[in-house]
Amino acid sequence: MSANLDRICTVDISLASPIANEASFDNILILGPAPKVQKEDVPAVGVYNSLNELTELGFVATGDNADPVGVAARVAFSQSPRPHEVYVAVMADAVPVPEEPTDEELEQAVVEGKPWSVSETLDNALSINGWYCICPAGLEKSQVVEVIQWTETQNKICGYIDNDPDDPVVQPGLYFRSFPLFAKETADQPDHAVPVENQYGMAVALAAKAMHYHAGEETWALKQLAAVYPAKLKSTFIKKLEAANITYLTTVASKNLTQGGKTNAGEWIDVIRFRDWLQNDMQVRVVNLLVVNPKIPYTDGGIGLVDNQMLASLKDGQKYGGIAPTEYDADGNANPGYKTSVPLASELTSIQKSSRVLTDCRFTARLAGAIHVVNISGCLTYENL
Repeated sequence: MSANLDRICTVDISLASPIANEASFDNILILGPAPKVQKEDVPAVGVYNSLNELTELGFVATGDNADPVGVAARVAFSQSPRPHEVYVAVMADAVPVPEEPTDEELEQAVVEGKPWSVSETLDNALSINGWYCICPAGLEKSQVVEVIQWTETQNKICGYIDNDPDDPVVQPGLYFRSFPLFAKETADQPDHAVPVENQYGMAVALAAKAMHYHAGEETWALKQLAAVYPAKLKSTFIKKLEAANITYLTTVASKNLTQGGKTNAGEWIDVIRFRDWLQNDMQVRVVNLLVVNPKIPYTDGGIGLVDNQMLASLKDGQKYGGIAPTEYDADGNANPGYKTSVPLASELTSIQKSSRVLTDCRFTARLAGAIHVVNISGCLTYENL
């Protein structure tokens, strides 16, 4: 390039790089004990693309000596389509670490150390991006309760086993981010007779199946699961499960399908997942708007740019099926799927503008929901119609 060009025209180009969206709403984190016999060092939190990667570390996935995490991972990778990756956090004995440990210190797991608590393990797992749904495998009841309580404080969800609606793991109605599943094959099956695939893998199977779809595209009911055994239940017991918001697997027309799909508090699991996705998507869009531009002025034009990002996020939510499309009543009046509202610059005080904080940006969106049950009434007649 000739230096003389600068004498006639100068061109300076800067790169406005957007922030990366590191949140994931698609992958499982299996939380359980380390393998009984380790063949190699097991990371405190690892990501695996196949069952073979886990068995090479010492996790046993089949047979009488199978490890809970090994069984859960086998069930996960048995689903169709299979997950691309599965995260595993082990409740391993760990070397005592300083208050501000390095990544290498956190990943050490040796027999001589002190066992990590559930909260310590999950707090450590937060440093690894890419997972959304926690599935405990092989933990004590008190530890599962701790997982449920921890999950409620995060933008995560948790699937756990609850085999007794009369004495549930946690009281129904309390937790919006955790969903219970019934793992027994019959209501009176002894605990020791429950298949390990069900006990360790029922929640994993449902999460792997449902999270294959983009948030908003799925419901967690009516999902066909592989490698786990369905239950044969009487109507009276099913009523108990439904009252406790416990999802179960049963055979319908020769297919093993889930029934339920609610969290402990009674909200639909897919609604919680879609809400988390929408919140993250809108945040990332607005932050990118503020970051990649030299400034967004506190004017009607600048406020309109923020409104555009809200609208873009809601439009994507509609595209993925979480938000209802514009629909019309019998008179042809439109019922939009979403609306936004932002203030006019003239409506804001000088104090608000000088703070450089934009408030009162709002939206309302109609959930698309899902159909789980259909009731049809008909009449056969000899009369003319």
